[in-house]
Parts: sequence; C-alpha cells; structure tokens
Amino acid sequence: MTKYETTFILEPGLDETRVNEEIERVSQWIRDLGGEVLEVQRWGKRRLAYEINKKRDGIYTLILHQSPGAVIKEIERRMGLNESYMRVLSVLHIPPELTRAQADGEALAAAEADGADD
Repeated sequence: MTKYETTFILEPGLDETRVNEEIERVSQWIRDLGGEVLEVQRWGKRRLAYEINKKRDGIYTLILHQSPGAVIKEIERRMGLNESYMRVLSVLHIPPELTRAQADGEALAAAEADGADD
C-alpha cells in the first residue's frame, strides 16, 4: 500500500459538529475501502486564493493515509457527490527528509554554477 495525502476544503458555513462528521466520514471511507488513516490535520478556516462558488473562505483538512490506489478515485468520487466539499486533492506522500535533501543538493549545484561564472 502507498501513502497518500488527501486535502479537502469544506464550505465555510458548516458548524464544528458538521465539520467533525465530514472528517470522520472520509476517515471511515478510507478504512472501509481497505486503507489506514495515519494522521488528520485540521487547518481550520482560511482565506481562499480565489473565489469558489462566490465564497472567499474554506475549512481546510489534510488526511495522511496508507491505501491501495483505487481508494483515491472512489474517495474523490464520493466527495464530488456532496456539496459540502468545495475542492479535494490527493497526492502521493513524500517524506520531508527526502525532499529537503534533494533541494539542498540542487541549491548547492546552483551555488557552484554561480561561483564558476564569476
């Protein structure tokens, strides 16, 4: 099974109880489809970069889970059927230590190239 990050934005008008229900519903879908929820991060209400359905704010949540690939398509399909979900994005989870090492190496190579130009 592969690790995924699923981030979704809920309608800003939902009360705390309803937000908790929606997060639990998604977590349950993941478990029902053979996955395992590893972490839930509630980012809370934030300003959107652009309006979505004439709304400027949304309630952000990230769920880190380990699931078979077919789970992603089914979760996104189910979220698309519910108007409470404004947007959803699922990506492969890459541990921060792997991306940081690569970025440091690229920065070092760029610095060496700049030094050679002088």
